Amino acid sequence: SIHPVTAGIAGPGTGKTKTLIEKILYLIERRRVKPSEITAVTFTNKAAQEMRERLERELGNKRALKQIQIGTFHSICLDILREQGKDFALADEIQVKELAQETIDTWNMKISVRDFLSEISLYKSAPGERKFPDQVGEEAFNYYQKLLKDGKLADFDDLLLRALSLARLSENQEYKKRFTYLLVDEFQDVNPVQYRLMLEWAKAGRELFVIGDPDQAIYGFRGSDSRCFPRLGEDRPDTRTIYLEEN
Repeated sequence: SIHPVTAGIAGPGTGKTKTLIEKILYLIERRRVKPSEITAVTFTNKAAQEMRERLERELGNKRALKQIQIGTFHSICLDILREQGKDFALADEIQVKELAQETIDTWNMKISVRDFLSEISLYKSAPGERKFPDQVGEEAFNYYQKLLKDGKLADFDDLLLRALSLARLSENQEYKKRFTYLLVDEFQDVNPVQYRLMLEWAKAGRELFVIGDPDQAIYGFRGSDSRCFPRLGEDRPDTRTIYLEEN
């Protein structure tokens, strides 16, 4: 039977990625879903490449594979924003460090560049849910954001926030067809902005499939929250949960 939302809770070694790949193959080969309507989200570029390679072996159809959108939240957001004609450049590591240092010097802050950027990223991962860190403050945050804006730059967190704003603006955007069938790997590692973005993309779609292991969350320092599983059940009561328990 077809469920609008499916959450797979899987223990170590139970084949999370294999399950997600089999789901994609099932959609294409059995249910005749257009590959261009499928998006698979991973957490690293390496994982995205591995998924492409495994799908290519199974599908044997490079044309179909090219039509599937596979990538990280950040890479997919960057592609969407550029396609929509947004005028900005992605700030590299050196640029964000320079802007952070300028902000620290201007506001005479007692914080390292690394800690400043970490605190800014944590705040951006959950705006409205997370308070400004005591070490940074709203004025310094706004100054740093103005420096980015003046340079027509965006940092990695801005990609997600801008894509989220874009997704909320209209229900009629052509790119949303790509999310008709949305699949998210390593779901336990999504942060609040990624979670909201996922739900927004899934709004206009038909099916959402997430899979992960709540006990393997490794990005807590970046704002991820393994409570995303029960939260999904609350936000989408139509969620069906399946358990993969055999190693």
